[in-house]
Amino acid sequence: MDYIINNESFLRLSAFITMVILIFIVELLFPISVRSIKPYKRWFINFFFVFMNTLILRLLFPILAVSFAAICIKYNIGLFNYFNINLIVAIILSFLFLDFGMWLQHLLFHHVPFFWRFHKIHHSDEEVDFTTGIRFHPIEIIISMMYKFILIAIIGPSIALVIIFEIILNASSIFNHGNIKIKDKYDSMLRRLIVTPNMHRIHHSVEEYETNSNFGFNFSFWDKMFGTYKSKSTKGDNLILGLEEFKNNKDKNIFTLMFKPFSNK
Repeated sequence: MDYIINNESFLRLSAFITMVILIFIVELLFPISVRSIKPYKRWFINFFFVFMNTLILRLLFPILAVSFAAICIKYNIGLFNYFNINLIVAIILSFLFLDFGMWLQHLLFHHVPFFWRFHKIHHSDEEVDFTTGIRFHPIEIIISMMYKFILIAIIGPSIALVIIFEIILNASSIFNHGNIKIKDKYDSMLRRLIVTPNMHRIHHSVEEYETNSNFGFNFSFWDKMFGTYKSKSTKGDNLILGLEEFKNNKDKNIFTLMFKPFSNK
């Protein structure tokens, strides 16, 4: 655990780079859909978002989730800091509670109009691939960080667990947005526990009733438990991705995407 805490930055960056390269290669070998001739503009926009979001978080927040977890431990804030619970049990339950919390946040970002204004930038991507998993508006990232503070204050997870959870969360976002074709029998097996690209792709459907489904990041069973799970799209292999309001090419540049949430239209 000390190794994880002392090498947080290295572990985060190496896991991110490894996952990006790995899923990029798998997409080339087993794509669900054929890319546009020039995906580089999309990739530039999506990587620009992750660069900008990282910079903004560092500037606005003197502490991030990991440091806040350390403060909660110091002052016995949170369920697992206040009560003496078996370490293994605390780790497992902390991970599950954090994952459920992120599932709930995702649900709220779809159903609360103010949050949806910013989250829809993520859904504006019409060719979902590994870069879509890092395409988030800065305001959404700020709200998400404050929400994580609340989760950590309630749960009281260990510092190492928060690091591990965030690494896995980022990796799973890249994976389940991947333009990866998985055979049905293997996909069904994986879906019993985790969110697969085929499952999450339905969430990016242009059809609103499909967009409001499959909110999970890591585990698939939250959607199954709360009735938001869809196993297949009604469009089958002809699934159309994105949002109707972004079908105009003028709405896809970085400037427009940044300021779109503040428009009254």
